[in-house]
Amino acid sequence: MSLTSSLPSVMFWTNPQETAAIFLPTLVALVALVSYSIISVVSTSCLVILLAVSLCKLYTHVMVNLLAKLPADLSSDPLHKVYSFDLTISAGTVETIISTSFSNVNDILILLRSLFLLDSLVDSIKFGVLLYFITYIGLMCNLLTVITMAWITLFTFPRLYRDNEMAIDNLVEKMIGQVEDVKSKVTSLVTRTKATPMKSVEKTPEKEE
Repeated sequence: MSLTSSLPSVMFWTNPQETAAIFLPTLVALVALVSYSIISVVSTSCLVILLAVSLCKLYTHVMVNLLAKLPADLSSDPLHKVYSFDLTISAGTVETIISTSFSNVNDILILLRSLFLLDSLVDSIKFGVLLYFITYIGLMCNLLTVITMAWITLFTFPRLYRDNEMAIDNLVEKMIGQVEDVKSKVTSLVTRTKATPMKSVEKTPEKEE
């Protein structure tokens, strides 16, 4: 099964207008948050949406009623697809989201407690190394930059992977093979290092009494 088979089609740019309508406004809002407060970004975004809807309504009125170049039908409105969106949230959906969220939060809290209390020394060391590298990421960029890069990757990598699936899979397999080779060499080197002192001790002659 392909890695991208479970992703929605909007991420593959099968319908560029639909994907752009989701991708570009969010990207613009994330970039705007770098320089402006969230209050300014939200209010400006709402004003832009209101202006766009007003222009669409004006366009429909002019083309249908004044110039009669479009039929007096709902399809003449550029926003006719938006009218069919169901924005209501059922009680069952809310209950499912809340129960799933609480379950995930509880699992994360249990895992963090185990890591911080050193229940498994190896896992805690790995966690500490991960935190150490995250500090370097924090020095280079902030959380907003990471979210922006993740959003761009979300809408670019699936299409790139689908168009170059074989080449990417072969490259990943080669990289995994190289990593495994390095791990085996390091393991053998560590084993040899541990075995050498034992052999030297065995070959050391006993002193004569």
